[in-house]
Amino acid sequence: MTEQLLDSYVERAKNYLAMQRQQNLFFENDGIFGDPAWELLLGIFIATESDQCVMKSELLVDLSTTPAIASRWIDIFSDNDYIVECEQQGKVGIRMTDSARAECAAYLDAVLLL
Repeated sequence: MTEQLLDSYVERAKNYLAMQRQQNLFFENDGIFGDPAWELLLGIFIATESDQCVMKSELLVDLSTTPAIASRWIDIFSDNDYIVECEQQGKVGIRMTDSARAECAAYLDAVLLL
């Protein structure tokens, strides 16, 4: 993929997350409309497309769920080959697999056409 196309996917993913988080400003119980799995997966996608190995603790900063739920989803992503471990500055983190990156990109393309 070209760098311009990658930037477009990252921007779309960031916009999607921002739109989802805006719901919290209008509804008292922000957990009702949350989708922690998708939010987490997009966070990993953004980090991977930005050529980063992301630490699990970094993903939890803006996540609208508990660390326990996020950890369970990370395990599920790993079991389904959506993510793999990577190393950055001597620490073990995670990044998205190439096939999962392609699936996210295809989804973001489809959403853009709506």
